[in-house]
Amino acid sequence: MRVQLALSLPREAISVPLARHVVSAALLTAGVEPTCVHEVEVALSEACTNAVKHAVEGVVYDVTVAITDEQVSIEVIDSGSGFGQHQTTNGHDHLALDGRGIALIHALTDLAIFDSINGEDGSVQLTKRLRWRQGTPQRGLAPSVELPR
Repeated sequence: MRVQLALSLPREAISVPLARHVVSAALLTAGVEPTCVHEVEVALSEACTNAVKHAVEGVVYDVTVAITDEQVSIEVIDSGSGFGQHQTTNGHDHLALDGRGIALIHALTDLAIFDSINGEDGSVQLTKRLRWRQGTPQRGLAPSVELPR
């Protein structure tokens, strides 16, 4: 299975729950365990909130999502000054919502990279291994279907 989503969202507060609900619906429909979906929702919300609140230019930001049998990869790109290329620590960060956004992202994902594109645009890349609901067909195997002759 491979699902790809691309969203171009206004830098307005309403875009954060919109992004969260689109990604959540895709993951739940695919059969991802609800607790895992919630963790992705919170991390995505924090990344989008940072784009809405801290990007200095532009009227939109972009969210790309790739869902595979093993993981979900999300990238949030804005037209802000960027973080500088680094992986942040779980400590307090002045750009995080109430000082906890980046710590939450790290706690809820397997990998979080905060970067800058061309030294200008900000980029947050999130990766999380997926946990599947019991009874969901085994990932990676297409269900066998007999075609009429």
